[in-house]
Amino acid sequence: MTTPQMIVILSGFALTVLIVWYFWLSPKGQTRAAVSASGAQEVAIMVKGGYSPDVIVAQKGRPVRLTFTRQESSSCSEQVLFPDFNQSALLPEGEQVTLEFTPSEPGEYGFQCQMGMLRGKLIVE
Repeated sequence: MTTPQMIVILSGFALTVLIVWYFWLSPKGQTRAAVSASGAQEVAIMVKGGYSPDVIVAQKGRPVRLTFTRQESSSCSEQVLFPDFNQSALLPEGEQVTLEFTPSEPGEYGFQCQMGMLRGKLIVE
C-alpha cells in the first residue's frame, strides 16, 4: 500500500469517527423548564431542522407547558407527538402552539415528529 492510499484510508476513518461522535456520542445540552407564576413549567421550543432545545428537564407532579414555534415548511415537522402522555399537536408554520400535560412519574420520555426523524427528550425528575 502506498503512502497516499494510507493517508486516504486514515482520513476516511478519522472522518467517520468524527461523524459518529457528532451525531450520536456528543453530549447534548439540557434546558431546565422555568416555573411560571401559575406554577406551570414552561419552555419555548423552536422547530427548524429539529427541536431546539431538544432535551428538557422538568419536575414530576407539576404541569409542563411547551410552546412550539415551527419555522420551516418541511412536512416532517407538521406534528409533534408525545406517545407516553398520549398527546400530540399540529404545528402550523410560523404559529405558536402550546401543549400542556402533567408528568406523574420520573423518567425519560421521548417526543418526535410523526415520521420519527425529529426527536427530543423530556427528563422528569
